[in-house]
Amino acid sequence: MTARAVGPREVFDLAAFRACVATVLADAATSYEPVFVQLAPGERRGLEVLCLEHAITLVDSIDRQLADLAAVRRPGGTADDRARCIADHVARAGDADACGLWVLLPWEVRLVHLLDPAAYLEVITSRNREKITRDEQELLRSRLVGVVGLSVGGEAAVTVAQEHLCGEMVLADFDALDLSNLNRLGAGVDDLGKNKAILVARRIVKIDPYLRIRVYTEGVTAANIDSFLDRLDLLIEECDSLPLKYLMREKARERRLNIIFAGDERGFLSLEPYATHPRLPAFHGRVTGPQPPRDAYATAAEFLRALTVWLGGWDAISERSRRSLEGVGTTVSGYPQLAGEARLAAGQLAWFARKLLLGEGVEPFVGHLDLDELVARTTRN
Repeated sequence: MTARAVGPREVFDLAAFRACVATVLADAATSYEPVFVQLAPGERRGLEVLCLEHAITLVDSIDRQLADLAAVRRPGGTADDRARCIADHVARAGDADACGLWVLLPWEVRLVHLLDPAAYLEVITSRNREKITRDEQELLRSRLVGVVGLSVGGEAAVTVAQEHLCGEMVLADFDALDLSNLNRLGAGVDDLGKNKAILVARRIVKIDPYLRIRVYTEGVTAANIDSFLDRLDLLIEECDSLPLKYLMREKARERRLNIIFAGDERGFLSLEPYATHPRLPAFHGRVTGPQPPRDAYATAAEFLRALTVWLGGWDAISERSRRSLEGVGTTVSGYPQLAGEARLAAGQLAWFARKLLLGEGVEPFVGHLDLDELVARTTRN
């Protein structure tokens, strides 16, 4: 049996996969990591038998992916040109089944046939060009992004992954998915009770199994914060812990690590580029020290009012949000959030993540990109 490295991961041959598959599937309930298998020419039947034994669904769309690859490599080519491109690719592998890798998603009990990592990245990023150049895409593949807090942060993490703005991501959230979260989060009723970090990791793996992911299902704490921040090129901070929000900024300033944060409230955005502005006060000086933890507040409403400091302040949030927050604990059960606002925040975060990760100049900013105000101003003009 042999296994060879692709980054930090192993790629198993069929014999090695046969030896480990039962163990992998036994841990599927909490799994988020894909398992990679490389077939030799002529091994398709053996793989099919193994999948039948373990009730694994086999999904093979390699012909379609090869056609997509040929179209990307021969955009102006004839049908014959593209057919030769496909034939050459298959010939180098030995047969179509040996092309690329087979990727097991243990939690779905599915084995999916994909192009090899380089060809996969080439095709999946082909619609990015020239918004992101090939050289920029290669540079971004070397970046490591951390995301803390996976409500708005989860949508941001998926967007960053979908734009392929990094090659590795670290996700942290201790919370489990509740039914009330489904008004804005990309998950389903079969995901209720599952850890949000694992759910976001699974969403990303289904977009790009080759993107490396680590998760902190206990969230970020004072005990693990240094290991979480280690080697990060960018931090997307979206957690609700008031002391942690401040501590992460103090640590980031020491490390000259850039932070971006977007609140799903009137397009609130904070850009804290500590790499180029190391003297920038934490959160632009709007919070001068750690705030008390959630359990130090007498009521949920008091805590949420303190949290609005991180959204521009009580007077800066929308009138509808103020009405909702005034009713928390009596007529409303929690902080109001909407799917459209969460995804708008994710788009803002991805936009500036790309600029910072490419080393483009970004000045400190804190304020609102309020669509109501922008549209009203446009209408008046």
